[in-house]
Amino acid sequence: MEKKKVAVPLVCHGHPRPVVDLFYSPVTPDGFFLISASKDSNPMLRNGETGDWIGTFEGHKGAVWSCCLDANALRAATASADFSSKVWDALTGWER
Repeated sequence: MEKKKVAVPLVCHGHPRPVVDLFYSPVTPDGFFLISASKDSNPMLRNGETGDWIGTFEGHKGAVWSCCLDANALRAATASADFSSKVWDALTGWER
């Protein structure tokens, strides 16, 4: 008898405050990625398949309410309660 595959939820720990937005990139040659926005002011980039942490974008001084990645997952954009929006280099984490 063939065993059924069971879907297991992917749990990504790391934000100490609630996550308010989550965005998946399209599939790229390097896989796909997700970025999460949180009330902790620090958006996080992760491997979309495994959930492994890649990096944190540091620089906002208020909750981050929105986030997205470009089609190639090379740039990230975030919008914060500190009245700013930022564009980030997703490879280095530096603000552009």
